[in-house]
Parts: sequence; C-alpha cells; structure tokens
Amino acid sequence: MSLREIDYFPFLEDKIWFNNAASGVTPESTIKIMEKYIADFSCVMRGEKPIDTNYGDIGANSKTLFAEVIGAETREIAFVPNATTGINTSFSMIPFTKGDNVVLSDLSYPMGAMVVNRQRLNGVKPKFVKNNGGEVDISEWEKTIDDSTKAVIVDQTAWLNGYLYDLKPIAELAHDHGAYLVIDATQSVGGHVWDVHAEGVDFLATSTYKWLLGSPYANNVGFLYMREDHIEELQPEYVGSSTLPPDVERANQEDAFTLYDYQSRNDIGKVEVYNQSQLGYVMVENSMKVLLKHGVDRVEKQIKKVDTRIIDGLTEMGVKIKTPFEESKRLYLNALVPNYKEVCAELAKQNVFISPRIGGLRISPGAFNELSEADEFLEKIKPFL
Repeated sequence: MSLREIDYFPFLEDKIWFNNAASGVTPESTIKIMEKYIADFSCVMRGEKPIDTNYGDIGANSKTLFAEVIGAETREIAFVPNATTGINTSFSMIPFTKGDNVVLSDLSYPMGAMVVNRQRLNGVKPKFVKNNGGEVDISEWEKTIDDSTKAVIVDQTAWLNGYLYDLKPIAELAHDHGAYLVIDATQSVGGHVWDVHAEGVDFLATSTYKWLLGSPYANNVGFLYMREDHIEELQPEYVGSSTLPPDVERANQEDAFTLYDYQSRNDIGKVEVYNQSQLGYVMVENSMKVLLKHGVDRVEKQIKKVDTRIIDGLTEMGVKIKTPFEESKRLYLNALVPNYKEVCAELAKQNVFISPRIGGLRISPGAFNELSEADEFLEKIKPFL
C-alpha cells in the first residue's frame, strides 16, 4: 500500500521521483487548498467579497498535527520560517560561555555547521565527530562529548547518504555532561517515526517542503520543537510584539507610546517574533493529515522497502553503497556511481530524478513510490554502469 491510495500526486504522472531529500511532492488535495486560498485572497484584494474560510484556525492546527507527527505536545511547538531560523533560535537560547564546545558529526549539513562555527566568535569551540563508512558509532560520540560540551547538534538523517542516527544514547551522553541535544529534522520528519520525548531531544527544527509534503520551497515554512521544561527557563535573543504576554497592554498608537517595559511570555510563543506565511501552514496542515491518515509507520516502511530493492539491485551490479544496509540505520541511500553527475543528468532526460551528492548519487524515494519504479530505475541506470 502506498500513499497514492490515500491521495493523488499529479506531479508523478510521468515521472519517477526519487529526490525527496531535495524536495517533496505535494498531494492534489493540498494543491486544491492552495488554489482556493489564493482565489479567496485575490477576491479580498479586489474588494469583491470577504473570506468564508477561517485560515487562521487551519494554520494553527498545523502545530497540533506536527506535534502528533513527532510525538510532542502542541504547547511545545512554535512557528518559524524554516529550519535554519529554528536552529539559530535554539542556539540563541543556549547559555554558551567562553571555553564551551559544540559537538557535531562530519556528516552534518553545511547550514548546521555554519551555525556551530559562528559560535567561535563567542569563544565556543566546534568539535567534529568523524564518520566511518557513512555512519557514526556511539563510541565516537563518547570520546568527543565532555564536561565542556554545551550542545550536541545532529541532522536526522544525514543529508548526503540517508544515515539514521540512534538518538537516544547520544541524548543520554549529552545530558550526562549537562549539554542540550539540538536536531535538524528537515531530512526525516514526515518520513521517519519519531518520539522526541523518549529520544531525549531538547530542540528540533524542520522545514516543511521535503518529507512533510508541504508547499514548494519558495513558500516554505518551518516548526521548532522546544522541550517543555526549557520553555520558561530559556530566553530567545529576539523579541517583538507577538512575544509579549497576551494580557500586557500594547502600545497606545492613538494618543501616546505607552509600552516601555518588556515582559516575556512564559509559553512557546516567546520565540515567534518572525512573520509567518499563513498559506504555507495551511498547506502543510492538509499534507500532514494525509500522512497521518496513512500512518507515518507505513510511510517509513514503504520508503525502506523501495530503498532495499534499489540497494539489492545496485549491489548485484557491483555498485558500492555508502549507506548502511540495515533498514534501521537509513532512510535513503547514496550510491558511488562513476560519472555520477552525467548519469544524473541523463536519467533526468528520461524523467527519473535523483541528486548528485558528494561523489555519488543520492536516491531518496517517498512513500508514494512503488517497487515497480525501483525496478524501472535499475533498468534505466544499468547501461551507465
């Protein structure tokens, strides 16, 4: 059973899309909601009629659905423009001091590494854990995390080869040394079963245009999870009128400026200083309904089922895979194919889409892909090997 039995994906009508780690595919029901939203606001701007749909409530409900996807509570979820903003917001709240360090692996996405390296300006040292064959053993984290570690940041999954970390022991190591665990989940939320409480995650940020099947990248939005016991304790770097407590008097704009003292909210709303794209949240709200109706556990099983067929087929052809073979350790894969850039371009001419990444082909199926597409892909790539 695939996601196509739940909804229709028009983009896939004549394509094999094994490129979800770059961008997901939006279901037809979400596209229709986007069209209605744009039509409604076009009428408002022309002064023709008021909107008959409460898009604010729909967008707000996306927090509840996202919390369900990752195993959190709605009160632990904030709106952020994208994963980058979420990671930066998390780091702005962590009380770094000179001499601290931040630990991450050399499989980290460049954006996360940039945020970590930025901490050098504050006297905080980045420490990189080295991968071995595309995965990182827990012993490497044990050797690197110490009492000066203030944060550990992990991409779940590794962007270049789909490696899935076992987060719970990493969280336990971080917490034993008084550090926070920060997760960039853009490459996994919506395609992988989560339980952030059980896994010991302190912060988690994601964008919605990949595995959550939300809006296109140009209209991307994001979510930030913050563990509840940190919300009152930690303060964000930036503030705005939306970060004030609901009962605080706003500035009197008619008679005089009256708001001189700042008081912080005590809930997750304290980090929501940024403008939000309502359309993006309305769209991903519907896409998450589609995913949850199917079941995220079924989504992950289908992705790995297709992965396995591709890995088995490529291995038989003599292709080296730089992703763990065990399904529990991967969400997608990277194959070391000669002339990988040219192969990627030639396959695209045949409407088969993957990405060239770090010396190989990154192949990232979705739950809407079938085994028959994996077989067709293997036949199409065979002449290039």
